[in-house]
Amino acid sequence: MREHVIAQKYELEKLGKEHYVEREAEKKLKQYLPTDLIKVITGPRRAGKSFLAVRALKENFGYVNFDDEVLTKAEDLNEVLKLVHEVYGEFETLFLDEIQNVKDWELFVNRLRRLGYNVVLTGSNSKLLSSELPSDGEICGR
Repeated sequence: MREHVIAQKYELEKLGKEHYVEREAEKKLKQYLPTDLIKVITGPRRAGKSFLAVRALKENFGYVNFDDEVLTKAEDLNEVLKLVHEVYGEFETLFLDEIQNVKDWELFVNRLRRLGYNVVLTGSNSKLLSSELPSDGEICGR
């Protein structure tokens, strides 16, 4: 699993160097970043959700892409979190990409928030908009 998290870090670094034009959605997301709300970016596959999050976050965050069969089969998400800390060092913001691919992800994400992590999620599936997450303006990117 460690190799997968390291490979994702390198992919993320390349993504962060791509040319882009700042859009309204990025400005909106940046407004919500300092809050303790769980930030959720939804949309169709390949629409630029991850790119938007990376550009808004810029630096000092941990990242896991669960569009990876090895990571989605992880028995213990605490182990994944530990690996992310090993690869990225200390961070307060955790970006979980395509989190809907993980069983019981809502419980894990809510616990992360209670532990003080600033959580940003992306997903391309309606399962991401579970009743476990807040709504009414608390979800960015809707």
